[in-house]
Amino acid sequence: MTSALAAVLVLTPTAALAHAVLVSSSPSDGALLPAAPGHVTLHFNQQVQPVGGGILVTAPSGRPANRGAAHAAGSVLDAELDARQQGTYLVRWQVIAQDAHPSVGQLTFSVGRRSPVATAVTSTGGGPGELLQALGRWLHFLGLALGFGSVAYGVLVLREANATQRRSLDRLTMSGAILMLAAEPVTLAGASLALEVSPGDLVVSTFGLASSLQLGGALLLWSALGALSAAGQGRRATALSAILALGAGVVLADQLSGHRLADAPALAAVVLEGMHECSMVVWAGGIAAWLVTRAGGARFLSVAVLSLAVLVPSGVALAFAHLRGPADLVSTSYGEVLSVKILVVGAALALAVVGIRRAEALAVAAVLALAALLMSLPPPV
Repeated sequence: MTSALAAVLVLTPTAALAHAVLVSSSPSDGALLPAAPGHVTLHFNQQVQPVGGGILVTAPSGRPANRGAAHAAGSVLDAELDARQQGTYLVRWQVIAQDAHPSVGQLTFSVGRRSPVATAVTSTGGGPGELLQALGRWLHFLGLALGFGSVAYGVLVLREANATQRRSLDRLTMSGAILMLAAEPVTLAGASLALEVSPGDLVVSTFGLASSLQLGGALLLWSALGALSAAGQGRRATALSAILALGAGVVLADQLSGHRLADAPALAAVVLEGMHECSMVVWAGGIAAWLVTRAGGARFLSVAVLSLAVLVPSGVALAFAHLRGPADLVSTSYGEVLSVKILVVGAALALAVVGIRRAEALAVAAVLALAALLMSLPPPV
C-alpha cells in the first residue's frame, strides 16, 4: 500500500491543509436563539480573505440582513447583522483561503422560532465551477511539463541536438506556453462560477495574485522563445539556462496556490513541494520530448531515474501529510479520486516497462487530470 501510494503522488505537486474549513461559528449552525444576535462570526482553520462580501445573510423575509461587508482578522470572519425579524436566517460565506483556494459554505440559525428559509439552499461543493478549476489546473500542469520539461530535455539529454530536433523541442515548448496561457482564464472562470462572484472580485485577492504570477510566467516563456529562435548556437545554451531559471520561478509561484503543510515550517514545505513539482516537470516533459525527437532515449533513462529518486521520497512525505490512514482511500471523495489515480499510475508504469510510449504519455496526462481534480478537493486531514 505504501509503495503504491508513493508512486501515485510522485506525478504531480500536492500538499496538505487544502481549502478553508469552517471550525466553529457564532451563532452555531442550526441554533435557535431567544434574541437577535448583532454579529455572525466564523472561525476557519487558516487565514482567510473575504470575497464578494464575504458573508451574505438572508432574513426569513428574503431581504439581506447584512450591515455592510464582512471583515477578516486572520482566521476569523465577522459581519454585523440586522436580525430583528423572527424566523430562520441563511448564512452563506465566500472566502479565499491562505493557500489561494476559493471556498464557499453555508449554515442557518433561527431567532425566536424556526421557519422555512427564504432563499434556496445552494450546493457548497462540486459542480461546473469546480470542474472548470480542475480543467484549468490540468492545462497548467500540462503546460509546465511541455514548456519547461522539453527545455530540460534539451539541456540534460540532447546536448548536441541537430536543427530538426531543436525545432521539434521549440515547438513543444511553445505548446506548453499556450497551454499555460489558456489555463489561467479557465481557472478564474471556474472560481468565479463556484463562488458566484465576478472575476474582478477574484483578481484583487490572493487567488488573483497567484493566477497573475502564473500568467506572467507563461508570457515570459513565450517571449523567451522568441529570443531563443533569434539566438545563435553559441548563445542558445545561455538562453535555455535562463528559461530553466524561469521555470523554477513559475514552480515557486505555484506554491502560493499549493495546499499548506499543516505541521511543517513554511520554507521546508516550499522546498519539498517545489522539488516534487520540478521533478514531475522533468519526468513528464521528457516523455513528450522523446516522442517528438525519438533521440536520447538511453540518456533520458538516467535522467528519469534521478527524477524518480526525488519524486518518490517527496511523494511519500506528502502522502503522510494528506491521509489519516488507508481507510481514507475509500471513505472520502479525496481518497476515492486518489484510488483511481493509483490505478492509472500503475497502468502508466506497466506501459513504460513494455515500452509503449504513446500510451504511457496518455496515461500520464490522465494522471495529471486526476491530480488537478484532487487539488479542488480538501484532503481528509
